[in-house]
Amino acid sequence: MQARKLATLEVPPIGMGTWKTFDVRSEAEIAIRKGIITACVAEGVSFLDSSPMYGESESVVGVTTEEKREQFQLATKVWCTGLSQGKAEIARSFERFRTDYIDVFQIHNLLDWELHLPTLERLQAEGRIGLIGITHYLTEAYPEMIRIMKSGRIGTIQIPYNVLERACEQEILSLAEELGIGVIVMKPLDVGRLVTGLKREPNLSPLRAHGIETWAQALLAWILADPRVSVVIPATSKPERIQENAAVGVLPALPKELRAYIEKEAQRCL
Repeated sequence: MQARKLATLEVPPIGMGTWKTFDVRSEAEIAIRKGIITACVAEGVSFLDSSPMYGESESVVGVTTEEKREQFQLATKVWCTGLSQGKAEIARSFERFRTDYIDVFQIHNLLDWELHLPTLERLQAEGRIGLIGITHYLTEAYPEMIRIMKSGRIGTIQIPYNVLERACEQEILSLAEELGIGVIVMKPLDVGRLVTGLKREPNLSPLRAHGIETWAQALLAWILADPRVSVVIPATSKPERIQENAAVGVLPALPKELRAYIEKEAQRCL
């Protein structure tokens, strides 16, 4: 996959989220996640996003990537209230990931961001984290997110963006481009609903010449057609999905007419 810029970090256009899918405990389930990580290495899916909000996700990422740490860029979040609680949670993330360096550390849903940001800035100055970011899944939070972006204190944002959720196009994406802030896209398939919630089968015929074989690939390609996006993080619990998703990262830029076609098909089929 050709790399894109996430602020100062080079990342693949297709990464992987771990919400729900890596919140497992049994040896059998962890073994499946090891298979997913092996597939990630094979396909160049090196950017992994997690959070303490995701149950056992950080710990499972730590276990499954421990012998392959240099092949991954790890991102996580702080998600709690209170200064001391935040410091403790951040320290646990390093322990769960089994690493002394985290590439991207984000403030999840802007929760108590004014308290946590100085802690992350100190760790960044010490060389223990790379980029500082903020996230939110609600468009109502965008005005506050914009204010933080303009402060110059963060390098990344994580927002929902897909063929039906396009509120970030109004101001967020253009501001990120202007300020050199990297964009991580969550919910590219709306937690799978844009694929499993189809009322009729999409017609992929016009897309196959471009290399798109599945509807999920079409939806990911639609997002990556926006050059302001740095990395998309679909989640999966199936190793074979990694290859399907990663294939989008090597496709040429989606022409405007095909992007418009995908939009129309989404409206027709969902």
